Amino acid sequence: MRKVKFGIIGTGAIAKMHAEALNLTDNAELYIVYDKVLERATAFAQKHNCKMASNFDEFLASEVEAVTIATPSGLHAEVAIPAAKAGKHILCEKPLEVTVTKTNDLVRTCESGNVRLSAVFQSRFSHSVKVIKKAVDAGRFGDPVLAAASVRWYRTPEYYASAGWRGTWALDGGGALMNQGIHTADLLLYFNGDVSEVTGRIARLMHKSIEVEDTVVAMLKFKNNSLGTIEASTACAPGFARRVELSGTRGSIILEDDRITRWSFVDERPEDEEIRRVCGLGEGQVGGSSDPMAISAEGHRRQIAELADAILKGEGLTTPGAEGKRAVELICAVYESARTGTTIKFL
Repeated sequence: MRKVKFGIIGTGAIAKMHAEALNLTDNAELYIVYDKVLERATAFAQKHNCKMASNFDEFLASEVEAVTIATPSGLHAEVAIPAAKAGKHILCEKPLEVTVTKTNDLVRTCESGNVRLSAVFQSRFSHSVKVIKKAVDAGRFGDPVLAAASVRWYRTPEYYASAGWRGTWALDGGGALMNQGIHTADLLLYFNGDVSEVTGRIARLMHKSIEVEDTVVAMLKFKNNSLGTIEASTACAPGFARRVELSGTRGSIILEDDRITRWSFVDERPEDEEIRRVCGLGEGQVGGSSDPMAISAEGHRRQIAELADAILKGEGLTTPGAEGKRAVELICAVYESARTGTTIKFL
């Protein structure tokens, strides 16, 4: 099997996860790495047995076919757009960018250059999420009624102090919602569809020194007429499993991390008991409720393998750029609502 040559841009904490995932992927390999701090890039390349580019032009001129973007969030487009223009396929960490404008620029550049853009939402690749999505698409919930996402996590003050970009509007793009809650917000959109209006409120209840929120609540109205909520925080000690709840006129589910803890429908089917048994155990993937690096590389591995298959075989993507854009649009609308004290309506 031919392996797609991947490069990593940025060697911060999440880059280690990318490298581990690439080393576990049959159809991809870690070929080269670049970081503007050459000492970090050199150490990373030695540790992961790959090439190191001494500058960005050298990186783009190499044989690399696809790149993973592991820079601070507000610098994603700055490196991803030139990479896309150079014909490199893109796997971009969440969020795609920190503003809708910069996200649009990235998505359009990839589309016009005919390169693949995969937004990192590895939660979509878990077995439990696939089971829920199948049930949604089959209409098992009946008419949708309520949809809720909860991320009651905990981060120490040292977490924000450990990197100057964390907790800033310019480079983090937001706090508990944009950074920690975006995966769960994405699942809400994936399961329940687009939002028609949102009202949000934000606060700093523990981490007073950061620019952005450490706690947020949003009330949603969906285009399917159901109602919903998002809550996210990095101030809830000691940190709890992220949670998604869906309820309709014919059934309800609860997803906690990668475990389905409720699977109840008016019309019981033969496979339901097996779903409760298997998905109730989950896949052992920890959600990072109190430690941002206490997550498995398996979700990233599955997503990288999908992107490599898309490059090699022309197959589709679960999280193309348009899907990454939806989450950024929703989160930025929550922030705009909180800033203005108004309800934000979507066309």
